[in-house]
This record gives sequence, structure tokens and C-alpha cells, in this order.
Amino acid sequence: MDIKEWLPEFSVSSEEDKDLMRYFVKTKQISEILNQNKWMVLGRKGTGKTAIFEYFNSKQFAASNRLTVPLNFKDYPWPIHRLYKESMEGELNAYYKSWNYIIVTQALSNLISLIEKTSSLPEDLKNCKKIINSIYGKPNPTIIDTIKSKIGSLVSLSLPELNAGELSASLGEISFEEISEDQKLKNRLKTNAFTLLDYFQKCLMDNVGVYEIYVTLDQLDENWLESEIDEYSKILINLINVCKSLNSKREMQHIRIILFLRTDIFETLKFNDKNKIFQSSSIEIHWDNESLDQMFYERIIKNKPDDLVLDSSLRSNSIFEVQYVRHGATPFKHILRRSFYRPRDIIVYFNKIRNVHIESKKGLFTSSDLYSAENDFSISIYNELMDEWSNQKPEIESYLNVLQNIGVQKFNYKKYDEYYLKKFPKADKSEIQESLSFLFQNSIVGQKTKANWEFVCVNPYLQIDFSKQFYVNNGLKSRLTIVEQRQAR
Repeated sequence: MDIKEWLPEFSVSSEEDKDLMRYFVKTKQISEILNQNKWMVLGRKGTGKTAIFEYFNSKQFAASNRLTVPLNFKDYPWPIHRLYKESMEGELNAYYKSWNYIIVTQALSNLISLIEKTSSLPEDLKNCKKIINSIYGKPNPTIIDTIKSKIGSLVSLSLPELNAGELSASLGEISFEEISEDQKLKNRLKTNAFTLLDYFQKCLMDNVGVYEIYVTLDQLDENWLESEIDEYSKILINLINVCKSLNSKREMQHIRIILFLRTDIFETLKFNDKNKIFQSSSIEIHWDNESLDQMFYERIIKNKPDDLVLDSSLRSNSIFEVQYVRHGATPFKHILRRSFYRPRDIIVYFNKIRNVHIESKKGLFTSSDLYSAENDFSISIYNELMDEWSNQKPEIESYLNVLQNIGVQKFNYKKYDEYYLKKFPKADKSEIQESLSFLFQNSIVGQKTKANWEFVCVNPYLQIDFSKQFYVNNGLKSRLTIVEQRQAR
């Protein structure tokens, strides 16, 4: 049987990749979140943050006394969040209550639904349910419902005596455009929301009891507007501070807020105790040769026919006819050298190999398949970079164009400076160095340490040295149409 008949094309989306989710169960990350009070998961796009997020909402994690409240911000209306900004407070606290409001309301509405399945609600939760139903039109509002609630329409809000019928009768239709242009309406929106916050938070703490609640927040980098990045950064800083506060409160010990965030975005944020939070409360997802090899080999073992014998000591290399390819590397090492050391990269490359595979006598992948897949993979990894940075760093396309114009993999700072100025004649030294540092930090270019070219994705402690030569990642070589070195005339 040929390998293409039994090894499928794998999903590259963490949301759909259940195998990647199961893989994380065996790693230390889950244990650190559950047992060591870690509440922030950092990683580059494609490293598997969403796989851990999905694990907390899976049957594997479920238990009778556990409640997971997954909040996905992929389609979150960030501009509307700004209406809840507290203008009387400092910038680093301007969105503190609005995040508290979203997290507490979501946790409370889900706790009410869970308790209702097995018993009757206590009086305070019954009242909360009426209020939630009246304001949001449903007992379990989404995060978008929560931020777009009708509380801006209320003239006043009195708790806990508020009658649900009176509330419904007093609601009118007010658009968020109207609220954003009217300071009185904005003040009313925030006053009503934060009155609810105090009441909802007390009800939540009074009734959490024996339950463990895990509020997970993912894809916070999605749907950003380039022109609003500075303001969104302040919103994120407030969220981190809210997570820190809620996770440290004794009365909230049964509620864990777990934040999933891109490493590069976290690094750009500037706030007090940032390093302390990073050291004591975060885990950063890093992959190496061994873990990536094992991650893909588990897929091979799961799908291979029972009567097919593979050499387990070779792991992912066992599905190739040859043990060594170009430059004396194993096939898997050849793939790694063209990646950013992320599961997504490995899976995409193997999918590309499968697409170009020509049936062979041994029924396995060949070195020709490996090489033939390089062009398509290079295009794919280039597109991944565009997707990863199109909002936060739209200049990336111009930076890559500079590398393409240089035309060779190995270059020095003087050469980069020359070609950068050809594209941006008014650029100063700091701008040029900042652009090259960005390429370096994202493993688009690397530098030699001892005898080998290294990249930050492999060695996160690698520091840029502008006096040394740079080397373009092999994965981009084909898409950028660059060569290893120019031919002598």
C-alpha cells in the first residue's frame, strides 16, 4: 500500500487539529497551568496556543464540578469596547472595569446554567438570570452580546430590586454610533454596566461553591485595525492587569482566568510589573527537534496500517525511503531547517510532500518528493508571515522585498543598508536597524554561532550582532527567489 493511501492530509488549524490538542496533554504546559498558578500562555502564531485553549473546553478536561467559559475574540468589536473607557482614570486603568465586567458576566451566566441542570437556583441567582435575560435577550450572552448590551438605553439602574418587566419596558433602541457621539449616553452606559459589575461579582463569589471555573481568552490579536494599535495595546494591558488581580484574590480562588497571547504582542506592551508577571505567571510555548519529531510521529503511528512495519527509532524519518538527503541531513531535519519550529510548519510541509508524491516501489516518500515540495512550502510560509503580521506590522512585505532585492542568502549590514535605502531613501539608521532586528527576532534571518547558522525560533537567547553576517531562512529562499551565493563572473 502506498503511503498516500494511509497517511492523510492533516489540518493546519489548531481548532480542528485534535491530535495536536491530545499531544499537549502529555506536556508540562497543562500541568503548569493547573498546578503552578500559571495563567498566561505565550507563543508565536502557529505554536499551539489555541490547541491548549481547545483542551480546556474538551471532554478530556470536563468534570462534574468543572466549568470552562471559552471566550474567543476572533470577531470581537474592538472599537465598541472603547465606549467603556474610564476617562477619569489613568491610561493603564482606563479599561480595567470593562474587562472585569465581561469576564464576571460571562462566568456568572455560565454558572447559572450549570447549577440549573441539577438543582433550583438560589434567590440572588434567579434575580441575576432575570436581569441577564432582560438586558441581553438570552440567558447565555456571547462576549459580543455582553459588550453590545442594551444597558446604554436605561435611564437608571437599581439593584437588586430591579424588576425584569419594568426593565424590558424601559428599553429603547440606541445605536452605538449615537452613544459614541453623546457623552451623557456614554456615561450612562458605563454607570449602568459597572453597577451591574459590582452586583454580579458578589453573586458569583457567593455561589461558586464547590465548582472550579476556568475562563479562557484566546485570539486577542484578531480583527485589529492598524490605525488603532496603540489604543488596543492599552486595552490589552488592562486585561492583563485584570487577570492578575482576579487570579490573586482569595475570594476568587475557585475561578481561574487563563489568557492566551502572542509573544511578539506581549513584548511590545509597556507596563509596571511586566517582567514579574512574565517570570511568575506565564508559560511560553517553545518547540525543538525532539518535540516536533514526536508530535508528527504520533500522527504516523495513529494512521499506519497494522501490518506495516516502520523503524520506530527513526520516528518521522521512518516514512522516507532514504535516511539522509542534501547536506547530510535527515529528511526531518531538512524540513526543520525550512521552518520556524512550529507544528503548523511541519504539518504543512508534510502535506505538500504528500501532494507531490509519486508512487514508489517501497510505498514511502522519496528525496525527490521532499525537494519537489520546497517551492509550494516556501510560498505557504511566506503567506503565513503576511497573515501573522499584516495588522501589527504591515511593513513586513517591504522588508522581505529588500531581502529579495539583495538576492543572496548571506549578506552583511552594509549590504542591507544599501538596498534598504534604495527602497526608502529617507530612512535613517535607527529605522534600518529596527527593520533588520524585526526580521531577526522573527527568525526570517539568522546569524552564525560557532559553525552553524542559528535562528531565534531555535535559540530564544540569540542576540543580534550588526557586525556579523546574516542568513535568510531556507524556507523563504524559493519564494524570495534568492540564491545561496552569487556566481563569480
